[in-house]
Amino acid sequence: MSNTRVNILKVRLEQLETEKNLLDNRMHRLRMRKKSEQMLMLGSYFHISNDKFTISVTHDDSVRLKYTGDSYGDIVNYQLDYNWERDEDGERVKTSKIHHNGSTYYELNESILVESQARLEFMQCAIDHNDDIIAAWNTIETKYDKLTQTFNQPSRSLRDSLSSQSKDIEKLEKQALTEKLSGKGVEFVASKGKGYFKGSLPQLEVRYDWNINRIKALKVLRMTPSGKSADLEITQKSDRWDESTKSYIDTDLTSTFSRVRMDKVEQLIISAKRNSQLVG
Repeated sequence: MSNTRVNILKVRLEQLETEKNLLDNRMHRLRMRKKSEQMLMLGSYFHISNDKFTISVTHDDSVRLKYTGDSYGDIVNYQLDYNWERDEDGERVKTSKIHHNGSTYYELNESILVESQARLEFMQCAIDHNDDIIAAWNTIETKYDKLTQTFNQPSRSLRDSLSSQSKDIEKLEKQALTEKLSGKGVEFVASKGKGYFKGSLPQLEVRYDWNINRIKALKVLRMTPSGKSADLEITQKSDRWDESTKSYIDTDLTSTFSRVRMDKVEQLIISAKRNSQLVG
């Protein structure tokens, strides 16, 4: 019954994760729409008369003057200030700044004046429209804040449901594992995977200074009242010397170990599943 219940909960968990992913995608698209709108707004306020230069807007909070075809070097950069303040709904820009590179010219010719004129036009746009830019940026930000807020409650509800569902699954899986360990127990086979674990059987830390390996089967004999530790019956693969054949033959060695931490046993089961060592 517990396995059936776990499977039902896992199906519901997948549905919730799908819903959350769809909601996250919608929120992401909304953020991208806001960014695009702010970039278009910023670009609309800057104009340069000389086609040797171009206005570049690659972020939602800055505008750059560049030489046409130059992807890297900025001549002047208008930047909405990163020292943003918040109102009751979100972040707002209060100030801006301009940065222009400290150029060194090795050829004294008309190109210096051409670039200076482009700088002047760019900075004049910034001065003339600075207040309008900040107001427009904040208007867009406010508009999308209100749209984003409509997602807050559904997003919180989905996160809470996912957390609750995951905890219920974890609890039922832990209960099912405890029942199995206390009943028939669990069996292991050698890993068929690649790398370090290939051909190996699981190992378990039965005490802080004692690890046992080549485990073929494990069973809980008695659980402490707290459930944090248990007495275990463990069957290990062993090699016994046979005098008649003068060779080692495979044999099973069964031993008991007292008060082994159950979190170590759970880690063993998880690792065994991952390495295809768990039977059933």
